[in-house]
Amino acid sequence: MIIAEIEKLNLEIPDNAWFSFFNTPYPGHRAGAAVDVYFPDKALFPFEEGRVLEVRKIRTPQYVPAKEDYLLIIEVDGLCLKVLHVMPSVKTGEKLSLFDEIGSMIVSGFFSPWSDRHAHFELRDCRDRYRARGGFLMHPKILNLVPVAKGNEFEVVEKNARYLWLRPVKKGRKNLTPLEFSEIPIEGGLPHYRYGAVFGSAEEVEIFGLKIPAEKRLPNGVTLFEARFQVLANGQEVKGVGIYCNQEMIKLIGGSFEVGDLVKIEFK
Repeated sequence: MIIAEIEKLNLEIPDNAWFSFFNTPYPGHRAGAAVDVYFPDKALFPFEEGRVLEVRKIRTPQYVPAKEDYLLIIEVDGLCLKVLHVMPSVKTGEKLSLFDEIGSMIVSGFFSPWSDRHAHFELRDCRDRYRARGGFLMHPKILNLVPVAKGNEFEVVEKNARYLWLRPVKKGRKNLTPLEFSEIPIEGGLPHYRYGAVFGSAEEVEIFGLKIPAEKRLPNGVTLFEARFQVLANGQEVKGVGIYCNQEMIKLIGGSFEVGDLVKIEFK
């Protein structure tokens, strides 16, 4: 499926991958110039064709115990695709086609403790291929992929040491993400990344009964809002919830629950 257009190029991923444009604290995402793709297995090349220009190891800030990451630079139609968090299976000079394997996703020191393995993609001017800022703007495609939650009640369907996955008890129409406001999909790490996004124009957003004013409208039509509120799960304050594209579940960070428990989420 094509999930975004960048500089008239289509970024395409398999139907069974989930992804996020704004569920991250990093500036390239907040500017609308990057996407994280959670492939089910190996990381795959997302454009029609390209050629590997660089493969290198880089040091990380170690927000989790991982000292190194990998940087791949791949030439795509005269531009440079910057790839992070992938241990490469490709070499410099290698030519690539759509969905060719480029490597294994790793745990990176750039990650938060609750992050899942993913590949970070941004398209850049080749003369400015490394920085955290300055990527080309992505124009997300608004696809009807997963059922939208009706109400604020969820069931715990998976638990691990870092977070829980919750599935909506009641579901409605399909959208890009499992949360929406006025039929506009919502994405983000709320409130732990301090902002969220709606994929359209809005003066304010209402989520789980809380009205939140819009902060900024990006040139690609996405509206950002500040996330400075509390999240309660059955009355317990938790760190936050993660909302992703093409992922019908929401991620609950914090809370003492077990698989099968019903959880009501409130923002206040």
